[in-house]
This record gives sequence, C-alpha cells and structure tokens, in this order.
Amino acid sequence: MDYRLDPGLIRWSPNPRNDAFLHINTEHRYAQLYEPTGHAQRGKFEFRKVAKHEALPSLKTYDWSPTIPNLVAVGTETGVVNLVRVQDNSTEFLELKLKVARTCQAVAFSIMGKLAVGLDRVRSDHCLYIWDVNRLSSLDATTSGFPETIRRTPFEPVSRFESGTAVSSIKFFEDNPNVLLRGIKGHGLRMHDLRDHNGIVTEFKTKCCNNLAIDYADPNYFASSALDQPGVMIWDRRAVSRQDSTPAYKLATDRDDVPWGGALRLENAIQMEDAAFMDNKNSFIKSLRFCRDHPNTLAVLSRTGQLKIISTRKEYVDDGDEIIVEDTPELLEIRRSYELDPYYADPARKNEKIVGFDWITMNSSVLQPRMLVLRASGALDVLEQPSMTSQYAYKLIPWKAPFRGFDQDASYHDAPIVFEADYSRDILAPLVTELELADKPVFGSDRVDVPTLLEKAISIPPYEYLTVKTTKKVDPPSSFLEAPTIAEKLKALRSFLQETETQDSSVESPSQLERHEKLLYDTRNAVQFSSKAQFVLDHAMLFRAQEGYLFNYITNQKVVADDPWLRDVWAWVAGAEEAAREGGMISAPLDIGYMGVYTLWTNNLGSRPLMRLTEGTTTNPDIVEWERSLNAINKRLGIPKFDGAVDTKKPHHREMCLEMCKWGRSYETEFSEARSVSSLTTDSTWHTMLAAHALFGGDTKGAVQILKRASTEHPELLFVSLALQLIGKTSHTKEALDFDERVASKTDPYLRAISSLIATGDWAIIANQESLPLRDRIFVALRTFSDDALTHWLEKEVRSAIEVGDIESIVLTGITDTLVDVLARYVQKFNDYQTATLLLSICSPRFIDDVRTKAFRMSYRNYLQRHHANYTRAKFDVESTKRSKHHGRPTLRPPGRQIALRCVYCDAEANLVSLAAAEAEEAATHTGRHAPPHTQAPSFMQPTVTRTGVAHHQGAAANTNPFTEKMVAAGISCPTCKRHLPRCVVCMEVVGLPRSDRPDLAKDPEVRLAGRFPTFCMKCQHCLHLDHARKWFARHRECPVPECRCSCNFRSNEELMYH
Repeated sequence: MDYRLDPGLIRWSPNPRNDAFLHINTEHRYAQLYEPTGHAQRGKFEFRKVAKHEALPSLKTYDWSPTIPNLVAVGTETGVVNLVRVQDNSTEFLELKLKVARTCQAVAFSIMGKLAVGLDRVRSDHCLYIWDVNRLSSLDATTSGFPETIRRTPFEPVSRFESGTAVSSIKFFEDNPNVLLRGIKGHGLRMHDLRDHNGIVTEFKTKCCNNLAIDYADPNYFASSALDQPGVMIWDRRAVSRQDSTPAYKLATDRDDVPWGGALRLENAIQMEDAAFMDNKNSFIKSLRFCRDHPNTLAVLSRTGQLKIISTRKEYVDDGDEIIVEDTPELLEIRRSYELDPYYADPARKNEKIVGFDWITMNSSVLQPRMLVLRASGALDVLEQPSMTSQYAYKLIPWKAPFRGFDQDASYHDAPIVFEADYSRDILAPLVTELELADKPVFGSDRVDVPTLLEKAISIPPYEYLTVKTTKKVDPPSSFLEAPTIAEKLKALRSFLQETETQDSSVESPSQLERHEKLLYDTRNAVQFSSKAQFVLDHAMLFRAQEGYLFNYITNQKVVADDPWLRDVWAWVAGAEEAAREGGMISAPLDIGYMGVYTLWTNNLGSRPLMRLTEGTTTNPDIVEWERSLNAINKRLGIPKFDGAVDTKKPHHREMCLEMCKWGRSYETEFSEARSVSSLTTDSTWHTMLAAHALFGGDTKGAVQILKRASTEHPELLFVSLALQLIGKTSHTKEALDFDERVASKTDPYLRAISSLIATGDWAIIANQESLPLRDRIFVALRTFSDDALTHWLEKEVRSAIEVGDIESIVLTGITDTLVDVLARYVQKFNDYQTATLLLSICSPRFIDDVRTKAFRMSYRNYLQRHHANYTRAKFDVESTKRSKHHGRPTLRPPGRQIALRCVYCDAEANLVSLAAAEAEEAATHTGRHAPPHTQAPSFMQPTVTRTGVAHHQGAAANTNPFTEKMVAAGISCPTCKRHLPRCVVCMEVVGLPRSDRPDLAKDPEVRLAGRFPTFCMKCQHCLHLDHARKWFARHRECPVPECRCSCNFRSNEELMYH
C-alpha cells in the first residue's frame, strides 16, 4: 500500500509469535501499532494500522516488552520512566519514579517480566534500576489504560546497581533472562547474573559500550559500538577465564590487538567519506541489530543512511594442532557483507535515506532474511538480503568460455542451464525454492504454507520447472546487412526499432538529454535481434576502433554518425583544436586551450593551474590580466566585439564564450544556404533552426527573411515571420501574451522558442527550454543575462550535467576537470569508456589530474588487448603520448618497450642495448682496445667476486667457444646461459640462423620477413618460424608438438575480423 509515515523510530515486535511493528514519531510524540497483512517484499509491503497512542512523553530511549502484549517503556531526559499500552488508543501512561532525576539513557525488558533502566551518572544514587512488572501481564486486553488498582500500588525497584557510573546501554539474554549485559561509559561492558548475590561480574574492557545487540539465534555472541568510532566489536560471552580458553584464542588476543572477550573486530564497519560525519554530536553508528531467524547475521545502520549486513562464521582452526575444549570462546570471521542501499550517499536521493530499520521475524527460516526500513520521506519499504545459495546454480553452469552459439545461430542471452542428471536436483533446488517463494504473501490469512509449497516444488523435475524463456528473434533489416560501416549498421537497427514501436503524440516535447538517452537505451536493451545484429551491438566500441576512432576529429564525426550528440561533441573538439593551433589560445600569462564556457567565465584553471600559465609565471592572474589576455586572443582569432543587450564587466569573456558556442558549426554557411532558392525543399525544421539562430544573434530582419523565403514551401511559417516583424515595431514594455506550452510545437523546438519569444519576450524561457541544444541555450544566456544571473545559470547547468552525465555539456566544461565528473556519470549509464578515454586523453595529464582518467585509459587499453587489437592499442598509446606534450615534453609516461628477448631456459631478459654492449665488448677484446664509454657491458657481464675472493667473468668461461660469443652478439644465444634460440617445432631448425630452404631469396618481401621472424606461444613457449606458424595454424588449433596439447591458435572471438 502507498502509505507514508512521519520520520521517527521503527521496531518489529520482539515476540516471535506476534506479527506487528511499532512506529514512534519523536516530533509529534505519538506511537502507532501496525500489523502486516500480506506481501513483504521490496516495493510491495501490505499492512494496516491497529492502534495509536497519543500524547507520548518526551522520548530519549524506549523498549518493547516481549511477553506483555504491546507494553512499551519510554525513558525521558528528565529521568522519568513511563509505561504505555499502545493497543488501546488511549493517552494514559504509568510513571516509574527515581530517587534522583537525570537522563534515562537505556531501557530493556526481559522475557521474565523485568525492566532494567540505565541512567546518567550521579554521585548520590545508583545508575541501574531493576523493576518487576510481571503483574501487568494479567491486564485485560479489552480494557483501556491501567486499572486503578495498579495505579494505587506503585512499582518499587527490586535491585539497584552501578553506583557513580553512567550506564549507556542495556540488554537481557533471552536464553538466560536473569543475565544482564550493560555498557558502562568510560569502563566497558559488564555482565552478571541478577540471582548472584556475591556480585561476581564478567567485565570486557572497551570503548564500544553503546548500541548493544545480542544474537538471538546464537546468544553466545553480542555486538557493541562506540560513539566516536565507525567500528563494531563482536564479543563472546564464554570468555570468562584464560585457563578455560583455547591456545588459538589466547594467541589472537595477545598478538592481533583483539581485547579479551572479543570474537571479531571491525575497525571500519561503515564508510567515512561522507561530509555528514564531520558533525560529532551523534554516534557514527545509529543502530545495530541481529537477525532472529539466521545466526551470525548483523545489520549496521550509519547516521548517513548506509545500511550494511555483515554475515560471519566461526574462524577455521586446524583440529590437528588445537586442543578441543568445550564451551570456550571462539573467533569469528566475515563470510560476506552486503550493501542494501548502495545509493545512500547520492544527494539526489536524500529523501530516500534510511533513518530506521529492524529485522522482520519470519515464520520460516527458508524465507530470505528481510528487514523493514523507514526512509526520510516517511515511506516504509522492505529490503531482502541477497541469496547466496541460489547463485550457486549460475556459478556451476558448464559454459565453455566464451559462449557464443554462432554455429547454431543462438544468442548467449538465451543460454540453457544444463547439469548432469544425478546432480541437477540438488544444484537447482535452492533456485527453484527462491523462484517459487517469490511474490507470495508471508503474513495475514493468505500467507504461504512454506513446507507444502516446497514439497510440491521439489517434486517437479527441475528442468520442467525452469523453462528457458526465449524471445522470438527478429532478422535485421536488409539495410543493416548492406551497411559497410558501424555507424550505418547502428542507424539501420535504430530505424528498425523506431518503426516497430508505437508513438505517443500526447507526450510533451522531450529534452535533448531524453532524446539522447532513448537513442542509446533502445539499442542497449534490445534482445530481440538475431546473433549477427546482437554481435554488432555488443562490439560497437571495437568496430569503431577498427574504423579509426582515435584523434582525427573529422574521422571521429564520421565514425559516430549514428549519434548526433556524440558527433556534435567531436565537432566542438575539432573547433577547439583549430582555435588552439599554433598557440592561438595562448596569450601571456594564460593558455586557455580546450576550456569551456563555464570554466572560462569562472576563471577556473583546474587541478593543475601552473600548466595553464606560460613559462615564468607562478601566480594566478587577476581579473584585469584575464581580460587583457582574452582581448589579445580575441583580436588574433578575429572574434567580433560583444553586442549583446546587457551591460557586463567582462566583455572579452563573453566574446570568447560566444565563440566557443560556435566551434564546429558554420553559421554563415547555413545562413546563406537558407536564403538560397535551392534549399526550399528542406524540411521546415531546418528553416526555423536557422531563423532561430539569426534571432538569437540579434538579427531579427535576417530571421524574417529566412522565414519569408521558406513560406513558399511551408505556408505556416508566413504567420511566424509576420509576428516577428510586429515585435520589432512594438514597445519593449508591452504586456506579455498568455503563452500555453501545451499547444506549442511538440516536434520543432526552434519554432517553440520563436513562439515563446513572440508571446512573452522573455529570453530566460528560451535559455531554460531543454528541448533546445545546449549550445543554443548557452548562446542566448551569454547575450541576454547579467553577470550575476549568468554565473548562477551556468553553475546550475553544470550541476545538472554532472548529475545526469550529459555529454553535450562539453561546451560548458571544456576538456577540464569538470568534464571528468560528467563523463564518470556518462560511463556509469552507458559504459562508453572509449569516448571518455579519447576525450580526456587530449588534455590529461597535461591539464587534468584525476585518477578516474587513468582508470578510463587502463580500461580501454585492456579492452583492446583482450580483443587482440594490438596495433590499435599501440597506435592509441603513441598518439595519446604525443598529445600530452607540454612545452615540447610529454606529460604522459611513454609505454614500455613492446618487444624484448627473454631466454626460455634461464628466464634472463636481453634487449637491444645489452646486445650492442656485448658486441662492442667482444670487438674490443679481439682488437686489444677498450670499449668506448657509451657501450659499457651490461650487468650480467660485469666481473663479480666469489666467496674465495677470486674475480671471474660471468659472460665467458676460460674455454669460451668464439662461435658462441658471436651468436651472443647477434642475439641468437643467451648472454647468461649461452643456450641458443629454440628450434622451430615444424622444421626443427634453430630460429635466427639461415634456413636450408632459403626464404630470404624469395621475391615477395613479406615471405622474406616471415622467414626470419620467430613466433612463440605464450602458453607452451614453443617456437615457430612465422611463415611456418601461418601455414600450420591455418588448418590446426593445437601445437605442432605431438606431446603438447596446447591450443595455441585459440581465439576468444573468432568471428571478429581483426585488422
């Protein structure tokens, strides 16, 4: 049901037989009791309100009795403990008075009807009171409030403890309700039996004395946390004495910094990166709860809304080396942890932050553990712990990596699940159970009978139950099969999808971002295509790389011609490249190359400001120097003066920003073409776009002429041109007309903008019209907004672009640090790290210092490497290193040497430098001259001293074969072990030496080169001549060596045609 509560506290009933939960509103001071009635799953939680108790006392802490129905104890800051009955819809409460009033910090019920109250420290009184409230269990549930007989006989505490110490937390053990666990501020944790009059107390020294939680399923363990630390300690109550403990436990407490009694120490149970943790008024950890149905399952809620489940298990101890002692403390280890709300830190979801939670007590342990959460908006939701056992089936699927299925024309989206018959039932049983219990009511009169349902599900053969849901495959259109480029293939598939989907004419004009997202989502989520079309969609990045998607921006526009927004991005980059050529964007002391409108307007030099300054400049320029430098750059580039209708203190900034909006576009050519007669057959949107551009630039007459000329083909534009003429003749103070956006053009954003300007005369409406391209909106804002209004508008647009990952905002950000934030979100949504890498490689690390740029780069390089696109990857490395040059020096570290010689016998590596040194050393030995200084011998040929002190040379023994030394110098033999290169396993001749079949005499140069070049298998390390390898692996997959079963010719994507 769609029901929202006010933020507050939430608690599930501590009585396992009572299906109910309690919500307490601390602001309006009331408590409400609810009962679940059906489904309890994410997005579907059914419940009803049972009772409400108003006029609740001011609450500091509370607890719900597990034995007395709906009895709640409320502790206040004034030291008063009130007992209320929530089920009777009354406002009455019963007060338990203290000797000295002070803050009540904790209350706890036991299953034996006792109530413990922990109080703040005071010298003249105890801080732990115990009351016996068993007589309240006899109250009639149909009566209201508390009877007069109860009120006349006041409750007196039966025990008092802890004199002069503050009690911060209290819990009773359910398996032994007379044992009380309490946290003592500044001392630690104390546990003792209330029946023991000798006062024997077990004490655990720690600062984690808050948020006590006992594991209901395994009560030997309990957890606690501290106020000023993000950590959690899990304790073992069996740690009574060192004499009764195992050696392994003693060793852990002595060496591993685990306090005595501890079972597991978590120093960072929650994340500390959020700025909200800078406030130290409250505890880092808000709540700890153990699951009642599943042992060793702890949930932790932080103040920022992070909800994490920590599943633990007993630490493994080798029985052969350990003395087994019964009932002794044991260490725990983390089995797995889960983030139930990964987006808790997203600012856009602040109303969805979790403010309270509790585990839901299920009627069967077969059901997945789940918890009830209360969000900041007041919405109740149910979150389930992810299943572990149901994932085993998918992990055991016997797929042959990679599964393609092209020979059967099958898609890997519909890969069947097939196991051996003897094990299929055991493997699939958890998955069958989870699927059968999904979307079933677990509460109320219609609750599912779990044992009966499981018995029925298991009796069905698993392969009859788990039918593979295949979708009907659609053959791609003929235009797709005939398309020669990846852009045309994607265009064909998108056109086919648009033809098959229904168009809703009632939908408002979509924004540019919505149109771009729809373009990308349609192909990304399409699964109805055959394997050939799906293969193209899955490897679009690889096909683009093969077609030259790199740093030629004109070529890039052709490669991504299927995506108009991405094509416009590369057009802007091409304009920025043209402007920055030959120092066009440099004027002392600034280099503003590839900056955007926002970064230029705010004078933001990025994370590496010194790289943006000319040599000899060490301080950031002021506004006067900015204007002077921009004036010089504008004059050099021939940028016209600012003629906007607004006064500004930064005219040269506006001139350059307006020019940035035009990069990659030829407005003059478009304008002249629109005036020509030859363009009359063009769609009306083309004419309205050019008319709007002229209007945005202040040329109303030009806009009128374009519309007049286009009206011969599109008569509806004649009225728009007449209206534009009228607004030029009327006063600017005329009253704005009533402009109804619902009847405005839904297909032509430029006609919509012209209409809104005619009706209202408000340029801000056009600047905020998201159906217009961002370039045009920025252009309008630069010409019409004041300095302060422009700054505020640009900041708002940049924040929005970062939040949604709008790649069109490169006009705003330029290729700067701000673009990294935009691309991070863009990659997260569409996984196009290829474009992100290419864009950022233009200015990173020259002007950008961000670890995410390195992550994008490494991901793209690894992608090319996985697909054996080695040449493309090497070309990317070389080109990106060239573009990173600053003052003639590359800021990107050049890639390492791609080719080296490594001995397969002694694993020593030799490169060309060491071989040249060895050759020079040999020449100097034979001629009696010393080697020149620049040809010093490598380290493996330097003299060394043995244990006896006699110097010897590693490179040659006393009886050295001169032929071997020549082979070392030629790179045929290893300089260390003197063994020659391996033999070709086809012809059995040593590679590197002249061959008997003399391929060097062939007329074809490729044959001569292949005959000399050795190739190695990186798995089995067998060697072949290149021409022999080509001939052998043209017909075989396995290694030519009979005893070797290595699949040297295995390729993960054989269907890819690598260039």
